[in-house]
Amino acid sequence: MSINEFILEFHAIESKKNNEQYQKGEKPYQEFALKIFSQTDCKSLTLDNAIKAVELMNDLNVKLHQEFSEFGEVRWLSTTSKYKTIVGIELVIFVLYPVGVDDPRAVPKVCVVEIP
Repeated sequence: MSINEFILEFHAIESKKNNEQYQKGEKPYQEFALKIFSQTDCKSLTLDNAIKAVELMNDLNVKLHQEFSEFGEVRWLSTTSKYKTIVGIELVIFVLYPVGVDDPRAVPKVCVVEIP
């Protein structure tokens, strides 16, 4: 899926959640975060898509925190993001964590895109 498709799906989940269309016990944001984790190819991201992805991850973090709080879970979230300059090169860096996966071998994905 493209970043734009992920953004549309996020808004669709948000709308369904606001309209109470999910059953009690469902975790749509966690499922969505795992989908993003499994389908994102960091190497193919453009700068524009990386920036959109960072913004989406920030919004998703808020929703995941709310969802985990509903279930009394204390897991922390799927993503972090930041902009960083290394030796004069500006980079967009974000990390995708496999939230809700109890497999200790699950490894985060680090996405790095250079700002020209």
